[in-house]
Amino acid sequence: MFNTIGIITKPNDSVSDGIAEELSAFLQNKGAGVVGTNEQIAEQADLIIVVGGDGTLLNTARSFVDNNIPILGINLGRLGFLADVSVGKMFEVVSQVLEGEFTKEERCLLSCQIEQDGRVIHKSVALNDAVVNRQDALKMIEFDVYIDGKFVNNQRADGLIITTPTGSTAYALSSGGPIMHPGVNAIGLVSICPHTMSHRPLLVPGGSEIVVRVKDASEGVSVHIDGQASFPITSDQEVRVRQHASFVHLLHPKDYDYFEIIRSKLHWGSKL
Repeated sequence: MFNTIGIITKPNDSVSDGIAEELSAFLQNKGAGVVGTNEQIAEQADLIIVVGGDGTLLNTARSFVDNNIPILGINLGRLGFLADVSVGKMFEVVSQVLEGEFTKEERCLLSCQIEQDGRVIHKSVALNDAVVNRQDALKMIEFDVYIDGKFVNNQRADGLIITTPTGSTAYALSSGGPIMHPGVNAIGLVSICPHTMSHRPLLVPGGSEIVVRVKDASEGVSVHIDGQASFPITSDQEVRVRQHASFVHLLHPKDYDYFEIIRSKLHWGSKL
């Protein structure tokens, strides 16, 4: 089923590189071709294996979402919501995947644009979230939120998290947002420390378009993508977010259980 495998490692990590070398030899012994550069992966690979943590997988998903290549994550990190295959089970799971035994799911991304006077200044995609907040100053920002062209509210807060269901267990969760199952077709809006006790997270349909207009960006307001990249905005610009047209296809072991992952990572049911 999979003939050419792209392997992506955590940058500047000798442990990740060493495991990737073992995996490459294993795949070649199985008769699969192995490629490693982004250009080769985009042109030749029919499967990507990420050897790292969720951060490495997030970057990989953004880079290759439009190439429609499924991704399998080998977890070297601490949490592993996305990269959920342990190193100890790597060879076993990869063998099963090569034989067609796996669970496949789609994860939606967000398309995020910074616009000025109708022109697109910057465009990016996010698998977890797009966050509007100050870059350095410990000071609230004031912004207006519009959904599908309709005014929702004016807020004063430390920022706003616009999240996918995947990102609902990331920054949004620590800010009091709800957990969304990956199969839910929705976008979450979670304010960061809002200056009102009545404000609550908001879920909107996945087809919605969210626009954020910052009132005063003179002290350094930015849009942060998956916590890995940031882009400054000014007061005459707006942030426009909607679901991305393409989906990321994640592969998991055949016995994958989303709720078991949640129980394990969030310690549900553990005695305190």
